[in-house]
Amino acid sequence: MSVPTTLVWFRHDLRTDDQPALQAAARSGRPLLGLYVWPNEGALTARRRYFIWQSLRDLQVRLAECGIPLYVREGNPVQAVAETAAHCRAAEVVCASDGAGQGALRAVLEKQGCRLHSVADGLLQPPFQFIRAPYFNEPAFAAFQVAWQAACVEQYAAWQASAWPPPDLAAQQQRLPENLKTAGLPVVPRAVLTIPGGETAARRQLAEFLPRLPYYPVLRSLPAQHGSSQLSPHLVFGTLSVRRAWAAAGNSPDAAAWQEALARREFWRHYFRQYPDVLRQGLPEHRAAGQANQALLAAWQQGITGYPLADAAMRLLRDTGWLPHSLRRFCAAFFCSVLGGSWQDGADWFARQLLDFEPAANSGNWQLAAGLGGKRVERQPFNPVVWSQKLDPDGQFIRRHLPQLAHLNSRRIHAPWLAAAEVNTNGYPAPVVDYRAR
Repeated sequence: MSVPTTLVWFRHDLRTDDQPALQAAARSGRPLLGLYVWPNEGALTARRRYFIWQSLRDLQVRLAECGIPLYVREGNPVQAVAETAAHCRAAEVVCASDGAGQGALRAVLEKQGCRLHSVADGLLQPPFQFIRAPYFNEPAFAAFQVAWQAACVEQYAAWQASAWPPPDLAAQQQRLPENLKTAGLPVVPRAVLTIPGGETAARRQLAEFLPRLPYYPVLRSLPAQHGSSQLSPHLVFGTLSVRRAWAAAGNSPDAAAWQEALARREFWRHYFRQYPDVLRQGLPEHRAAGQANQALLAAWQQGITGYPLADAAMRLLRDTGWLPHSLRRFCAAFFCSVLGGSWQDGADWFARQLLDFEPAANSGNWQLAAGLGGKRVERQPFNPVVWSQKLDPDGQFIRRHLPQLAHLNSRRIHAPWLAAAEVNTNGYPAPVVDYRAR
């Protein structure tokens, strides 16, 4: 008689450390198997697919050390999970909740005599507690952060992750049938990643970031200094637990800016769980359709607008799929305020480019950059030259990504068109619009 098993469906939680679904499955007392279902092709860029593949390879090794095979499937998630559960004679499927109820999967599994067990993961606090108003401007975030952070400080003051693997897991896995012990990992095309995937890489990145925590408030705004943590892809794909990220920083004054960054990440996910229609359409009072200027949109996407910091940032995004948050805000404000673009067009481009794309944060930050987070439009005058001087004062970042301007001094490099008659800009284009006319 075959042995019933428990199937762990890995989703945005590709790790073994502080992994609620894995811990819950181990408590079942049955042999465990892992499953990952590739997202549909439209949701994946080559970089994201390769990052996931690296993460799965790392996860496969970690699970194999515990005798747990990892199956990888493609196609419709409900069908793939149900078929794998039937193949493995799973009595239970355990996974992280996606907030949508998972009713279709639950119904299919119940017909097979299999139970679906959903666990909470990915957030430090559950949603529907801290959002008090239908707006998401800075006052709304400040109110959220006060209540949210107080709850986090109290809850995680003495937090420790559950030990993995549990002591009785080896005995459980010995009962796994031989025909279920082997599972392969399909090869995917390589892609250039400046941030490698996998739990091992995530732990290394966190360890490298923590000594820089005291300097984070200043360096995160200076893209030439590599001041950001670069942990966001690991939080998006779950190769790093957000609880681990919070606890590693502790409650020292040095951690305040990092905790604010975690609060902003969580704010967007809470907000759009509560107001899902705003994710794509925006607030009702700001839903007037705009006409995109395709030439300006293309110039911005390709990094040929004639504004050096914007162009350097967009070329970095194109080449690596990554931008520090300060440059994301700059590029969004520049696109909306100077080029007159719609936030939806900008958000769509970022969604296709970013390695760490997350729908809630992407949509929210773009709407905020367009000044659409409150009842009234709150767009401030935006001077791209002044902001370029603030973010890259000596022009180091610009020179790194626009080598044709590397010979310009720190005064001229932010507005080379002002010196075009005096210096050679090596074919760098003139501004596509005059920001002063906006």
